Amino acid sequence: MIGFLNNQFVILWSIPPTFLLIVTELYIGHRRGQKYYSAIDTRDNILLGILFAAIEALLGGFCLLMLIEIYNHGFRIPPNNLLIYWLTLYLSEDIIYYTMHFLDHHVRVLWAGHITHHNSGEFNFSVGVRAAIFEPVEKFFFFIPLAIIGYRPIDILLIYILSQTYGTLAHTRIIKKMGVLEYFLITPSHHRVHHAKNVKYLDKNFGMTIIIWDKLFGTFQKEDTTVPIEYGVRKTTPYTSFLDVVTNEIKQIIKDTRQHITFKQKLKYIFGLPGYSHDGSRQTTKQLQKQEGII
Repeated sequence: MIGFLNNQFVILWSIPPTFLLIVTELYIGHRRGQKYYSAIDTRDNILLGILFAAIEALLGGFCLLMLIEIYNHGFRIPPNNLLIYWLTLYLSEDIIYYTMHFLDHHVRVLWAGHITHHNSGEFNFSVGVRAAIFEPVEKFFFFIPLAIIGYRPIDILLIYILSQTYGTLAHTRIIKKMGVLEYFLITPSHHRVHHAKNVKYLDKNFGMTIIIWDKLFGTFQKEDTTVPIEYGVRKTTPYTSFLDVVTNEIKQIIKDTRQHITFKQKLKYIFGLPGYSHDGSRQTTKQLQKQEGII
């Protein structure tokens, strides 16, 4: 019940500021003579946000209760110092999110849930609420180690909510560069790269709030302001409905595994890299980047 109430409070609280951000972005775009929004895309963004909120409301409380149960049987060895406690929790949660996000882009069955956040051809604040619909459940499994160590589940949830809020603010084209903050924070510039389908930008900048992990693990890419960014995913899919936007990749996985291929190839279609094909008809990010001499 605690988790349910917290999720409902956050969802209701976030609606007015999100609406204000969208209106502000529309106004600035109009003043600049630039179109940042399209009606159909914005509709899908809002519907996906509502679907995410519904799944979060239905399952979030249960997942929180499960984390509490794990916490109660865990080691209880977090730092005693309050400042160190919150700092280590924040950094631990941020690198966990980086890991989850990295896997979402490198394991096809996870990509099938995450693709809904990327298959928009626009980049604006409404895309920030175009959530990956399986994340409410997915994050629970990644947060289990924190509960085992002894970080309180309600604190884990709080850091997650604050991080998600910051992440939503990074979805905009109206902010160009942020000076010295570009060196250590995820900024709109860094996140524009992440949402680009330009080959050099694919699978880059996975961080939620800080860019340090990307720089440490070789997934950082600076935005080249001389190259126009194309947003969306490489695969051109003529979606026929909102339901198709949500389920298309899942249906494609099922179709791929029904081919007359080996069991190992079937597993690669499920757990391998997005873009894998047994016959070379599609290409992974690495194959595309090698082809263009990027790596």
